[in-house]
Amino acid sequence: MLSLLAVCTLPPWPPLNGYTLRVAHLLEHLSAQWSITLIAPPLDAVPAAITRHVPITLPASGVTYPWRFDQAGLRATLDRIVAGTRFDRALIFPGAEALWFARTDLPPAVVDIIDCNPLEFWRGFLSYRDLRQRYRALREIAVATRYARRTVRSYAATVCAGEADARWLRRIGGRGAVHMIPNGVEVPSRITDESSRPTLIFTGALDYQPNIEAVRFAAKAVWPRIIAARPDARFVIAGRDPVPSIRTLSSRTNVEIAANVPDMAQVLGESWVAIAPMRSGVGIKNKVLEAWACARPVVMSRLATNGLNIPSDHASLVAATPGDMAEAVLRLLDHAGERHRLGRSARDTALRYTWAAAATRIDGLLRHAARENWHDNRGC
Repeated sequence: MLSLLAVCTLPPWPPLNGYTLRVAHLLEHLSAQWSITLIAPPLDAVPAAITRHVPITLPASGVTYPWRFDQAGLRATLDRIVAGTRFDRALIFPGAEALWFARTDLPPAVVDIIDCNPLEFWRGFLSYRDLRQRYRALREIAVATRYARRTVRSYAATVCAGEADARWLRRIGGRGAVHMIPNGVEVPSRITDESSRPTLIFTGALDYQPNIEAVRFAAKAVWPRIIAARPDARFVIAGRDPVPSIRTLSSRTNVEIAANVPDMAQVLGESWVAIAPMRSGVGIKNKVLEAWACARPVVMSRLATNGLNIPSDHASLVAATPGDMAEAVLRLLDHAGERHRLGRSARDTALRYTWAAAATRIDGLLRHAARENWHDNRGC
């Protein structure tokens, strides 16, 4: 069995966000073909997928952006491990990508960057209304672009989860070796029955800025149009760690906050329609895949389609304006036949997004990684 060194800057288990969800599932599937040594922050329990875990202590925040924290300890740990063990390949995740910059003594590596940071900050700059937030986003675009360029040029292959991210990275890095590999999704074997009450749902981490923006937009611009036409409807906002600006939305008519629910599939199953009105952010939207897996159609913005193959019969659910979104939601609430037909279509589509398929593509990139890494020694 070939040996694989994996490095990530958040503990993948338990998976609590998009980053850790992707890392955990990919490593679990890759472990069937690779003996994995994982450099990562401490874990409560080391899963069977990991042959060896090397714990590292990192700051409490900012660790998925390599320019935001001192990497000396991470680099020293890497040097110690590679000095004592020969690895066939390496798989690197966000926050650790700079470890391979200007190095010729490390194993051939693939980096799964997941999201394109320059695109993330650019969209943030465009969507933020607070001037301080816009200034911070603009300031970070420059450094994020320099890091992205060196990342694409320092690895045998670069992977991300969305096609828009891949296009930006190819342009920034000047190389074609950028691959879009979408997330997978776990499809429940049984779908919970719809609630007796018409229910619209938004799901996601409720302390994540793009989700905060999307929820507030939905509650203020879309939901009033829906509730005016369907006073019996309710809007459920479900997710982890809602910030105060999200919790205050519960004062609006028929809006409910479901914080830290233990079983998101059950909550999704009880809904009639999901919404993903993303205004900023990058990468693939797990919330769409998860709703599809539960046979729930999703009304979404164009930005939310990144990395997804939208079924042709769902084209009318991709909307640009609050009025169009409300109209699409109301049509589904009012017509059970169309709602259920699109739900079945959504579930069929979700079945094609598997973590096993994503891991197989990563495995292929690792096996064909060039023996000599690409290097651009220009400073960041």
